[in-house]
Amino acid sequence: MNINKMIRAEIFGIISGILLTLVFTAFSAAVMVKMQKVMYPAIAPFAIASICIGGFVGGYITARINKNMGMAVGAICGLAVFLIFLGTGAIFGSKLGIVSLIRGIAAVIAGALGGVLGVNKRKRRK
Repeated sequence: MNINKMIRAEIFGIISGILLTLVFTAFSAAVMVKMQKVMYPAIAPFAIASICIGGFVGGYITARINKNMGMAVGAICGLAVFLIFLGTGAIFGSKLGIVSLIRGIAAVIAGALGGVLGVNKRKRRK
């Protein structure tokens, strides 16, 4: 196993996961603005869905590049995406709580699932 390839795969997957999380979060915010009513109970599920989508896609991309150890590299990617958003939130004064723990667990599980699917994806034959 080439450690440089694994690190490059993780970096690319993490960046992809972060970007997709930001896009989905912006889309969710735009939907709420368009409705002209902020549904506060819906914010936490949208946040969890955003981090799960980012973790899943990041894990999938990481595993596709790495081509082995899908669950491990996917889980690491999901955790990294979560920790980056957690750190960013902490900088801006976000409180840590049980919802943060749930988001973290969900991101790791989604990343691991994406990693498993990424490794098991077969290439198309032409």
